[in-house]
Amino acid sequence: MIAGVVLAALAYYLVRRPAPPPVAAPAPVAQAAAAPVEPPVPQAKYPVVLAATDIQAGTRLEPDMLKVEQWPVALSQGYAQPEALAGEVARLDIAAGEPVTNQLLAQGLSKQLRSGERAVAVPVDEVSGAGNRVMPGDLVDVFFALKKSDEVAGSQVRLLQSRVRVLAYGAQTVDGPPATDAKSQQRGAQTQTQTQARSAILAVPVSDVNELMLASKSGQLQLALRSPVDDEVPDRQLFVARQPVMPTVAGLTAEQRDQLNSGVNRAYAGESLAQLDRPAEEPAKRQAARSGGTGRTIEIVRGDSTQHVRY
Repeated sequence: MIAGVVLAALAYYLVRRPAPPPVAAPAPVAQAAAAPVEPPVPQAKYPVVLAATDIQAGTRLEPDMLKVEQWPVALSQGYAQPEALAGEVARLDIAAGEPVTNQLLAQGLSKQLRSGERAVAVPVDEVSGAGNRVMPGDLVDVFFALKKSDEVAGSQVRLLQSRVRVLAYGAQTVDGPPATDAKSQQRGAQTQTQTQARSAILAVPVSDVNELMLASKSGQLQLALRSPVDDEVPDRQLFVARQPVMPTVAGLTAEQRDQLNSGVNRAYAGESLAQLDRPAEEPAKRQAARSGGTGRTIEIVRGDSTQHVRY
C-alpha cells in the first residue's frame, strides 16, 4: 500500500510539471550558402600627364611630347591635362614615362623674360630708385651720368635705355614672394621695411646689356619711373651709330651683314666706354680734319676715339 501511494504521488507530480520550451533548430547549411554576395568596389583612377619621349632641359613642351595615363593615386605636384603645360619649359631632363611635375619646370624670373631679353641687376639706392617707389612690373627710363676722366672728354647726363621692365626691386619680384608660412611672411615683411633696396633686376634686350654694364661700372645710373601708357621711345636711327669693339671679317655676304644686327651678335661685338661717351668720328670726317681747315691742329687719341684740337 505504501509503494502504491508513492507511485501515485510521483505520477501526479510528473503530470503537473510544465513542459520545457522548444529548442530552435540550427539553420540549414544550404540556406547560409545561398545569401547574396556584394560586388567589390572598383579602385579609383586619376589622370596623370607623363613624358611621351625624352625631354631635354631647356625644351619648350609641345603636345606631342606628352601623354596621359590613369594612375591609382593623384600627384600633388603633377598635371591632369596636357593643356595646362602649354608654354612651359623643362628645367631638368625628363625621361620618357616620367610624370611631369612642377619641380621639373622652369621657375622664378626666367619665366618672365621674353625672347631676346636678359635679366641684369643694377645697383640702386633711395635717390637713384625714385625714392624706393619703384615696384616690380613698372616701366622705367634708365639715365646715366659720366664724369670727366681720361676716357671721357667731359661730364654728361643722358638717356641710356627707355621703357625697361623692372623684374625685381630689392626683395620684391614680379612672381610674388615664395610660399612660406604666415610667421615667416610677417618676419620677411618687417625685415624688408627695415632694409633699403640695394639692387634692381631689369629685363634688357641682349644687345643693350653691354652699354648698361659699362654705364653701371663707370658712371651712375638713375631710374626714372614712367607711365605704363606712355610708349614714346627715342629713335636711334637719327643719331650716329657706335662702332663695335670687335672688328668684322672681310668679305661678308649681304646675309651675313644682316646677321650683325641681331641681338646676340651686337652683344658679342662689344661696347667701349670711349664710344659710350660719344660715337667715334667717321673716317671721312677724320681725314678732312687732318687735311683741310685753317690753322694748326693736334690729334688727341683716347682709347678708341680720336679728337682734333686747334691751337
